[in-house]
Amino acid sequence: MKRSKSRREKYLPLSAEAIRSIERRGIARHGLRDLYYNLMTLELPALLGLMVSYFLAVNLAFAAIYCAFGGLGGGGGHGRFGDAFFFSVQTFSTTGYGTVYPVSLAANLISSSEILLGQMNIALVTGVLFARLSRPRPRVLFSKVVVVREIRGVPTVMFRVANERRSEISEAHISVVVTMDEDDGDGGRMRRFLRLKLEREETPVFALSWLVVHKILPDSPLYGKNRAALAESGNVMVCSLTGTDEALGATVSARHVYGAEDVRFNHRFVDVIDHNADGDMSIDYRRFHDTVPCTNLEKST
Repeated sequence: MKRSKSRREKYLPLSAEAIRSIERRGIARHGLRDLYYNLMTLELPALLGLMVSYFLAVNLAFAAIYCAFGGLGGGGGHGRFGDAFFFSVQTFSTTGYGTVYPVSLAANLISSSEILLGQMNIALVTGVLFARLSRPRPRVLFSKVVVVREIRGVPTVMFRVANERRSEISEAHISVVVTMDEDDGDGGRMRRFLRLKLEREETPVFALSWLVVHKILPDSPLYGKNRAALAESGNVMVCSLTGTDEALGATVSARHVYGAEDVRFNHRFVDVIDHNADGDMSIDYRRFHDTVPCTNLEKST
């Protein structure tokens, strides 16, 4: 029984980082055939570090080749290997200051090969960086918690979504799916994805904040469940938002996952919208994730 629960808890997270970290067995890695994909999914600091390491390794290797075959004229006063290294850097980047230059056939052939490699490297690096930096990324803020409270006698699930950018997201659509682990009757576990019916699933303009609401009616997958039941059933809420960023003119999407530990019963979100004496509206995102317990009056209204 403990083993089954451990497996389920390990399987619950559905974030992009958790999915990438899952060990996949029986699937062959494609290596260089997936080079572009691997570069696109690598974290940006790691990608920059990889490019710098590649740049240094290539130039150190060519510097050693130049030293082995000789045929370099001139000199910059950095020693034989130092001059060869900086000549390799200039050749690889097609700069060519002219302080060091090839004078033999072997050196000219090696430098020609390095120029070809450098041109290919520039094309690859430019393509990857442009694709990474030009990819539209939304700045959508999901509340850290989900609250469940009674509104007019009906238990209601609510969480907040905010647009952190000043540009608007048009035709925004949000969907919430709850996962449920069930016994398949043959000693195994089966995961089901059930969509929650929301009070409002889309909005023509998503500019500031959005309170997503789901009423727990008898036909809801969450009906009659408390926090312990949610954890035991392996329930996870996967929230996906899509829309068109008007500033970028591109479709953007964002996703967030809530587990049973993120649900607060009989709580409500604090107000984040204020009006000053002039009637101007302001939003305090510092209180965006804050909740307070409901009073008995709030539970019954």
